[in-house]
Amino acid sequence: MTSNEAEKTIGSVSANTADAPLQSIIETPLTDSLVNEIFHHQNNDGSFSATENFGKLFNVDFEQIKKDLNDKGLNSSASDEILRLIATASILFYFLYHSQKTKFPVDIDAIKQFVSKARSELEGFSMKDDPIMQTYIDKGELAVKFVIDTRDKYGNICKDLNLAQPTWESYIQHLMALDKQV
Repeated sequence: MTSNEAEKTIGSVSANTADAPLQSIIETPLTDSLVNEIFHHQNNDGSFSATENFGKLFNVDFEQIKKDLNDKGLNSSASDEILRLIATASILFYFLYHSQKTKFPVDIDAIKQFVSKARSELEGFSMKDDPIMQTYIDKGELAVKFVIDTRDKYGNICKDLNLAQPTWESYIQHLMALDKQV
């Protein structure tokens, strides 16, 4: 199910506003078919590419985010990896948001704790015999590793661009309007 097919019921700010162009991600209902589709788009390094096809899952325009960052001075050599960071962290925040256990804004440690907890729960229950759940947790851990590594690699760029938020995870949560959830 795409966000075009789903009713938007969360929040009073309209999706895809200039201030929160990724808000429609959190407004998209979490379904088994969407989870399957999300992981179908995952790259081998754990990242998700900010492509038009991936954007269609959530009705977002990653090209606009790329344009905005380029207008702020983002170097084209880092552009693809930073867009994959944004897309991947958005997915992790999407899962955190829909887990109903997370208060936003969060830092990167919340993502690590979420995946670690999922791994612990899997080990403690019969779900460990479920290869699909095992695969999703493995893929989640790989996505977390990509986000942490890429965030560390390009942390200085976030500051150099003079974004209103000091870290990539806070910038991405702002794009998703999760920083207004407090």
